[in-house]
Amino acid sequence: MRVGIIGDANRTVAWEKHLRPLSAVTEVVIAPALADAGEVEACLLIDDSKENLARLSEAIRLGVHTYLVSRLPTERKELESIYHYSQEADVHVQFSHWPSIAPATEWMRKQLPKPQTLQVIREQSQIHYTENRPWFTHNWIDEFALITRWMDKPTHRIEGHQITTDGVSLGIQLFLRYDSGATASLYFMTAASENRHKRVVSDGRMLLELDVTEQRVRKIVVNASEELVTESRKFDASRAAEQSAVHFFKAIRLRQPTLFSPYDAMRTAIGIEKVKQLF
Repeated sequence: MRVGIIGDANRTVAWEKHLRPLSAVTEVVIAPALADAGEVEACLLIDDSKENLARLSEAIRLGVHTYLVSRLPTERKELESIYHYSQEADVHVQFSHWPSIAPATEWMRKQLPKPQTLQVIREQSQIHYTENRPWFTHNWIDEFALITRWMDKPTHRIEGHQITTDGVSLGIQLFLRYDSGATASLYFMTAASENRHKRVVSDGRMLLELDVTEQRVRKIVVNASEELVTESRKFDASRAAEQSAVHFFKAIRLRQPTLFSPYDAMRTAIGIEKVKQLF
């Protein structure tokens, strides 16, 4: 497969190192724009600009399977169009939603594909909420997208509020209930005494706890003697980019959904609109 890496020179060179060893890739072309790459079957579009969805739409129109490496877009109408365009054109699209793509998350989702509860707790110290609002917004949206992707169920109800002190926003708290009876929650606070970032998921027979900073997962089950048995696994997050590319090309070859597809992005954007209406 001839693959183009489109975007800024510094970032494209880094991605080239991830693609060169892959057996699915026969040739890599680096170019500032897709039009400069010549005939390619797939491309990595490395683009955090406001025009990245327009460029993604153009790649779909040309029939090029595309992996968009950027912050997760949340423009609902544009994502709905991309979803429908990609379906009609039979073009695979993947978004670089790192919480979903990380090796630890991939392993956890295989262990618990249909959780009954999912809880995200993130506390951040030494951050000025107002000055760092883009950072905060990007990160809570990333966590919300992970919940949406993993739970993979129609949402029955979303409740939430901002955490404030004297009118100053310090964080956000969300509670989601699904038609199946499953629940999820997100607690993100920016005035904590120390940093903490955990995701806890359970299906009634097993509990998994991920320390996101350490990329360490604790698996907890009850044995035949009704004793708690704990197993710990450590994952290498530095391989996320390479593995995400492997999954992208595998999805193309096997005609399977990508790790984070236009459908996932569209559902996330719809959910975010509902959350923002609460505040």
